Amino acid sequence: MKQNHILKNLLISAAAALGLATFARADVPLADQKPLESTTAVGQGLLGQQYASLAYSYIDLDAPVHADNFSFGFNQPLNTGLDAVFSYDWTQTGLFAGDRLNQQSLTAGLRAFSNAFAWGKPYVEAGGGFAWQRGYGSSDNSFVWGVGVGAEFQLAPAVTVTPFIKYADAPDFAGNGTVTYGVKANYWVDSQWSVTGGISRDDDQNTSFTIGTNFRF
Repeated sequence: MKQNHILKNLLISAAAALGLATFARADVPLADQKPLESTTAVGQGLLGQQYASLAYSYIDLDAPVHADNFSFGFNQPLNTGLDAVFSYDWTQTGLFAGDRLNQQSLTAGLRAFSNAFAWGKPYVEAGGGFAWQRGYGSSDNSFVWGVGVGAEFQLAPAVTVTPFIKYADAPDFAGNGTVTYGVKANYWVDSQWSVTGGISRDDDQNTSFTIGTNFRF
């Protein structure tokens, strides 16, 4: 059953990526299509940029309560086509049976992407870290790891849309690894500050709605 969910999610993400690419380039004849270029001295996407991010997610759990997530991240280009990614996440569920479940995680990883395509920048990423969890009279910790793929499409000089799919697992926590698929968008208000939003869903039927900001320096 889990494999069927993974296959379904991969197909949905692939279809979304193909649809966005077609929409973004449909009005440009094939002979005239050229690699998308930023109108400023720095790129207008997020891949290959040095920036810090702060985001909030409302998570509609497949449970009687929801969860709140706050995430702080940092992206550091290492070389052309390669970024280092760091993230701290704090998540807490609503009150249920007189208690809440709280989880914190600290992770680091690498994201490799390509600038070779006119339709967008595909990427792959992998990372790992550590997570702490407590609630309902117990506490635990676990190594965490994850992999993911996606593609960043430049729909306008300051606007990018990125469909993605990722798999993450914390082996010492209850349950199996989770596949998450979704789409996120970024809009640069000026050369340093942007707003971002997104929606994602995992194979445990939890849906996340995210809003945040990025600061490039």
